[in-house]
Formats: sequence, C-alpha cells, structure tokens
Amino acid sequence: MTRRHPQPFWREFTRCWYVQLGGKQFKLHPDRDEAFRLYHSLMDRQSHAPEPAVPLQSTLVVEVIDLFLEWASKNREHLTYEAYKRRLQAFVDSIPPTLQVDQLKPFHITRVMNAKAWNPNTKNDFASAVQRAFNWAIKQGLIDRNPVAHVEKPGREARELAVTPKDYAEVMAAVSEPSFLNLLELAWETGARGQELRKIEERFFDPENNRIVLPPKESKGRKHHRVIYLPDRARQLVAELCARYPRGPILRNSEGKPWSKDSINCAFCRLKKKIGRKLHLGAWRKGYATEALKAGLDTVTVAHLLGHRDGTMVSRIYGRVQQDPVHMAQAARRKSS
Repeated sequence: MTRRHPQPFWREFTRCWYVQLGGKQFKLHPDRDEAFRLYHSLMDRQSHAPEPAVPLQSTLVVEVIDLFLEWASKNREHLTYEAYKRRLQAFVDSIPPTLQVDQLKPFHITRVMNAKAWNPNTKNDFASAVQRAFNWAIKQGLIDRNPVAHVEKPGREARELAVTPKDYAEVMAAVSEPSFLNLLELAWETGARGQELRKIEERFFDPENNRIVLPPKESKGRKHHRVIYLPDRARQLVAELCARYPRGPILRNSEGKPWSKDSINCAFCRLKKKIGRKLHLGAWRKGYATEALKAGLDTVTVAHLLGHRDGTMVSRIYGRVQQDPVHMAQAARRKSS
C-alpha cells in the first residue's frame, strides 16, 4: 500500500499555510508557492534525518488562540465553543496581529477590561477565556509558560434576583404570547436550566415516572444523565407539547422555531416594557430553589432536583430564603420556641 504524505493546509484565522507531521504542526508561509516550497524542503529533510525534525513552534498569540478554538470546536459543547470564540475575538481585536507570546503581558487583558462597559462577571469570563487558551497551549507543548496566568480579575457577583410567587403571577398576567407562557411555566414548575428547557424532546419524556431524562451528551458536563422531575401541571404541559411536536424541541417560540438564547432574551426585553424591569430564566431557577427550601425540602434533595451533585451551589447561589423577611422571622420564632 502506498503511504500517503500529509498535505499543507490553509488556516484562515492566521492567514498562513501549515502542515502537520508526526502529531506536530509546522508553520510554513502565507504565500502558497513559498509554503509548498518549504513543505517539500521539510519533507526532504525529514526523509534523510535519523531523528524526527523538531517542530517549528507557533509563537504568535493569534496562532495559539486559533489552535485552541479549533480544539474547542471539536472537544467542547457548541455553546461553550461559541462563548470562547466571542470572548477571544474581543481579545484578538485589541492586540497587534504580530504580537508574540513572549511579548504578551497581563496588561493586554486589563486594558480590554478597563475599556469595556462590562459587568464584573463578564470581565471575569473574558480574562478566564484568555487564560484557558494559554493553559491549553502549555499542555499541548506549544509554549513553556502562561504569560497571563496571574492577571487580576474582578470577583464574580452572584445574581441575587429570585422570582417570588407574587412576581410569577405578575409576569404570567402580563405575558400574552402562549409560547412564552409555556416556557415560563415549565421553568417555574421544574427549576430547569434555560439550556435544558430548550433541549427537551418527546424522546426524552418518561411519562410513567413523571420526568424528563436527558442523556449525558445533552446534559451539562456531559458525564451524567440529567433528570428533570415533573409535577402534575408540568407533566400535563409536556405531554401536550410532545403531542404537538413529536420531533425536535417541544418548546418553541411564536414562529414555531425552537427557543434560542437570543429569542428568549428578546422576549424578556418585550416583557420589560410591560412590567418595568428586566428578568431572566436564572431568576426562575433561583425562585424554584427558594420556594422548595421554604416548603421544607432539604438542601440535598433540592440540589438533585436542580441537577447538582451536592448541596453546595444551593447554599451559596440558588437558595434565597434570606430575601423573604416573613419566612426568616417565622424560622427564628420556630428556633426559639
């Protein structure tokens, strides 16, 4: 059998030709003719070399980021890849295309964060994405150290808003779009994440056990099944929607298309014009956890209903019982009685 030799390939992000030999990538040249001349020269040296040639190490910042994004597109969920791509594009737009890794400083990240009117969480996510790319490059042997490992990031701020039963009733009375009502009602009844609600299909519905079972590849972390338990009203709603949409996602917008992150955000923007404040599905999830705790459910049970492995996140992030002064006063009286 004739052995096939690897061929040069074009990388759009860096506008340059490369070739992969022995698991390592060699940078050639932006010009095609020159790239193929270097390629043939490299192949000739390798054919006569007693030892494998040492790869030409990528040193441009944009090259490292491009390689990381290529890896993320194949090894991470699509939403995770898109988030990396969006944040790293903002970083690449702020630096010279010829910036070398050994010239990169924490200041390059800090300057972007200072220039953007981002909230602390967005700034933290941005800096973490850049750090993640260079940590990956170290593991791949592309660079020897992470030049931005010690950049100062703002601490994350918890989104405190938790929808109360009163808030929920106000919203449901203000919303006139049936498809948005379905989304909000199922979120309130189950406490599921927004991305989980968007993935629900008839094939995941287990009516005998009153639950939705998402396989690991559809679940956060992609390691375990995600079980969403359905109270009576939620089970009825899911059954009706499964009958209407036997294939594909059952939660769809007014145009009959599956809800997306952007279309949900637009719906909440329209709602803001009616009630005077901007909400988000995360507030529904926090409201679910808070009401469950107030009803007497233990933290571990609430955690599993939310899809967590233990009660840490419920205690730190999701349970907002302290925002209900009546409940807290009653709890204090029970403790002292």
